[in-house]
Amino acid sequence: MRSLQFIVFVFGCWLSATATADVYLTPSAGYALGGKVEDNTGQSYDLNASSTLAITLEVPFQTGRVGLFYARQSTDVDTAGDQATLHYLLFQSRINYQLESNWSSYLGAGLGASYFDASWVGNKSGFAASIFTGLDYHITSSVALSSQIRWLGTVVDNETSALCSLPEPGRCIVRFQSDWMNQFSANLGLTIRF
Repeated sequence: MRSLQFIVFVFGCWLSATATADVYLTPSAGYALGGKVEDNTGQSYDLNASSTLAITLEVPFQTGRVGLFYARQSTDVDTAGDQATLHYLLFQSRINYQLESNWSSYLGAGLGASYFDASWVGNKSGFAASIFTGLDYHITSSVALSSQIRWLGTVVDNETSALCSLPEPGRCIVRFQSDWMNQFSANLGLTIRF
């Protein structure tokens, strides 16, 4: 109960700060790849690369922005036929660098949590981290096109395993290959300042 009260308190403080500041909303779409699982014989399977949807809500802070990042990716496990959906929710910060008149770049990092929704995963949530960079093209003072590349890492439960149906007999257990799963994504978005 105390942790819930603390989360509500922190979120309330963050919301009150955004009430007096500009708010940046960036919906984006892109493509994510990376992540491996292995079966009980050591055979590795890749998480198939697939589209990803994300949304960022930020406020200005010094020479950059701070805010929340949420991303969702639905994917399949290569040749295993299982589906998985990954969710990331991160608190992030970035530093902006002005390049030319309408162009700016940025570099940032985020910390938070991930949720791995698959039938064969036992512990579905874990710590997540992110490092990202990108370019913004400012169409107006309130609208910008945004491009971004991002590394996403999450702690996964290596002891998680489950029965599944694989094409070859004897390969019936799928588990994560390591305790840390890496993914990379490239996104395009539209930033709107309110």
